[in-house]
Amino acid sequence: MAAIPSFRKNLWPRHCLPSARELVHNIVISSKTPLSTKDIYNLALKQTAIQLVSDESGPQHNVPKKEHPSIVRGITRQPSTRPPHPEHAIRSLQYLKRVVLPDLVNSKKVEKFCTKRTLSQAEIDHRLQTVTKAARKEQAVLLATPRNTWLWRMTTPPPPPKPLPASSLSKSELLGLPRLTAADVGVGEDWSHLNKRRQRARKEKVERDLKWMWTLQAAKREAAREALRLSAPASVHSQ
Repeated sequence: MAAIPSFRKNLWPRHCLPSARELVHNIVISSKTPLSTKDIYNLALKQTAIQLVSDESGPQHNVPKKEHPSIVRGITRQPSTRPPHPEHAIRSLQYLKRVVLPDLVNSKKVEKFCTKRTLSQAEIDHRLQTVTKAARKEQAVLLATPRNTWLWRMTTPPPPPKPLPASSLSKSELLGLPRLTAADVGVGEDWSHLNKRRQRARKEKVERDLKWMWTLQAAKREAAREALRLSAPASVHSQ
């Protein structure tokens, strides 16, 4: 059975055109305040420098000619619906919402966020046009209250990394050595119960022990640093 001819499935590009991406990105960048999807769409249509879709852009960018219903083997085939602005980079609100903006989100150029917003009087009046006179007063009060609104803005850069807290470890501990203090050899102890001769002897002993402890710790730190220096090339080669 022969295949039934059909209309082209992709009359309009389903991907984000570079011209559409650049146009929307520039609109969001130049705006001092966040924008709604409709705001971006309206601004895009007002741009005088919109790149028109032409035959020179390539076959996938061509604007299809208006098609009419056709009958194929007794079946009437309806043509695809043309977008409201086929000659514009942003050909429709749905194309902006479902293709262009998601593409910019994926490339981390824009982001969508929710905020409280009060409708302008013009927006309220526009919405009240579809409300009956009996319910208009009540709806006007509801529409005047702040409501959740999704807006678009440039992607917020991540905050700078927090500085790492200063290590409370001593140089010896950082090298894997036990932390020693002057108190470990008796500095600061109460010797008042000793006579003067024993106090002098204890002081001299503590001074000798303290000096020896610092000398020993310095030697151990130097040995630990040397061991780390020698092991560094080996670890690099092992990787």
